[in-house]
Amino acid sequence: MTNQSKNWHAWLNTMPPGPHELHVAGDVLVGNPGIKAVVTMKEPQGINPAILMLDLHLVQEPGMWPQVLTWVPAKYNRVMPPNSKNIEAVEIYEKGEKIASIDHVSIIS
Repeated sequence: MTNQSKNWHAWLNTMPPGPHELHVAGDVLVGNPGIKAVVTMKEPQGINPAILMLDLHLVQEPGMWPQVLTWVPAKYNRVMPPNSKNIEAVEIYEKGEKIASIDHVSIIS
């Protein structure tokens, strides 16, 4: 089962002196507050380098947790290599299924 998610957004911080940093954030609905949302770069990436593909992993922390639906933050941060092309869009996947798309990456300069 794919979890619900909302509020996905992405921005690239290009403020001097650098380096440029890409940030992606959203919220994921999970079955208990002991589940953490971990976002990693998808391997392999697609053929378009302007679209960043990410994987969402849900990790259950040990212990006893109340079984209550909870929104948890999901975040991805990356320092961009010098002279890299800007990311224009982001796709988020869970278990191989696309669960969200961000069609515009905001630039903060």
